[in-house]
Amino acid sequence: MTTPSLSRRNFLRSAVGVAVMSATGVPTLVACSNGSTAAGPARASTVTLPTYVAFEGPKPDLAGTADGVPPGYLTYPKDLVTTVKTPPLAGGKVSVMTDIFDPLPPAKDKNAAWQAVEKQLGGTLDLTIVPDSDWATKFQTVLAANELPDLVLLSDSSLVNNLPAFLSAKCTDLTPYLSGDKVKDYPNLANIPQVIWQACVVQDKIYGLPIPRSITGGAGFYNKRLFDAAGIEYPATAEDFLAACKELTKPQQGQWAIVNSKGNTFFTMVQQMFGVPNGWKDDGGKLVRSFETPEYKAALEFAVQLVKAGVTVPGSDGIDGTARKNAFRAGKGALVYDGFPAYSGYVKDMSRLDPKNDPRAFVPMAPKGGKANTWSDNILFAYTLMKKADEARAKELLQVANFFAAPFGSTENLLLTYGVEGVDFTRDAKGNPTLTSKGEAEMTVPWKYITAPPQALYNAQFPTYVERAHEDLTKLIGMVVKDPTASLISPTNDKSGGDIGQALTDVRNDVIAGRKPISAFDTALAKWKKDGGDKIRGEFESALGGASPR
Repeated sequence: MTTPSLSRRNFLRSAVGVAVMSATGVPTLVACSNGSTAAGPARASTVTLPTYVAFEGPKPDLAGTADGVPPGYLTYPKDLVTTVKTPPLAGGKVSVMTDIFDPLPPAKDKNAAWQAVEKQLGGTLDLTIVPDSDWATKFQTVLAANELPDLVLLSDSSLVNNLPAFLSAKCTDLTPYLSGDKVKDYPNLANIPQVIWQACVVQDKIYGLPIPRSITGGAGFYNKRLFDAAGIEYPATAEDFLAACKELTKPQQGQWAIVNSKGNTFFTMVQQMFGVPNGWKDDGGKLVRSFETPEYKAALEFAVQLVKAGVTVPGSDGIDGTARKNAFRAGKGALVYDGFPAYSGYVKDMSRLDPKNDPRAFVPMAPKGGKANTWSDNILFAYTLMKKADEARAKELLQVANFFAAPFGSTENLLLTYGVEGVDFTRDAKGNPTLTSKGEAEMTVPWKYITAPPQALYNAQFPTYVERAHEDLTKLIGMVVKDPTASLISPTNDKSGGDIGQALTDVRNDVIAGRKPISAFDTALAKWKKDGGDKIRGEFESALGGASPR
């Protein structure tokens, strides 16, 4: 329950790890991590964010928006646009260190795609690929030795002691090159919406090159097939939702309404139904933590109701994320909380189990008289930092980043996603690219963790998914509420926010399970305030004294 300002928890601030989706619609599992240590409260930024200039490429079947709704393509575009006309490196070299969650790819001398990327870059790509299990150790070793590469992924700021000081001393302030219209020198970076750039600002300066995600992690999924079989219309209110859950629960058939998992992940759905703030609420300069609000208390009471009604899969509050996914796929539950980027995976897997399965995004509905919301908890996967560089070198490296940010519908993105045609991929009768077995191996090179374009919705196998996902994201992003502390730093929060938040979460989970009365949560909340919650609030309020990015 910590609210770090720059950690993977900030990039994906949800109750569970969520799968992040590339433009190909292929999900990759990532998870949350803890906060960082800072010297003092960072004030809200007044930096002018990069001007947004949309990519003028192949027209999508479904238009994207500047707010972050991705464009949707029902087939792969035929008239691709080349966005980088001049190779960024004039025979030079760029060193990069980044994480990987997939199997390691073949080395460059045996990898046609890697060689083709270097050719388009016009120089040498010295890429250090680190398995995620070794990432923390490798990152800290490189920092300790003062051997930063030109570009390095920052996926977890808890690996850096005093983040603002580190950025100031070791990294390039990108503001002079990207602020306002200056970003137009790098058209693919200019194609990234401002809501994403805002997450790359630390203490009035743009330090990060973003790896964008879908703005919101959503509120989960439901299987429309099970709703239809029970003759249930999509609930209009929370009260209707409770009634629907009771009808969907058929123990004799091995079916319940909700699949839960460790930490009561379904409670994230309930919180958004009741309009619980995203982290903190700015009430005229005074901050209120989400779990201090009447909405949270009402959501907690509702969650207790659901559990008492027996609508959750028995024992599912003790299962992990994999078991949670499997239970939903198998139809044990009609609803589940999971991150929005897992959508395409559910569509693919569940259609194989039963063609009648119809997973849909859950759009929160409010109690009568209330207002539901969603959270901006999936803006970035992470961002990449540039080590200290003079102006000429900084501009050269930004051109490299511009190459890797090439959007869906560009020749560069085709190469970065599918590799070399005839070697790494072939095309079907409609022109959709399909990876070969060689491509499956070669294309694990983690280009997408250097810099990346805004997301695009595309799935050649399930074009109806693209239409639904676009419609759902339009609704979900339209309901988004932001965390006013997302770009701020509280030293106390980074140091102890996780521990005191977990203590409160433990009591909350006991309340939901019926092991403790709701009054126990009030006692635990008072302890949270005393143990550091009020101090965290004060530091964030001090930081909020500045203006928002323009």
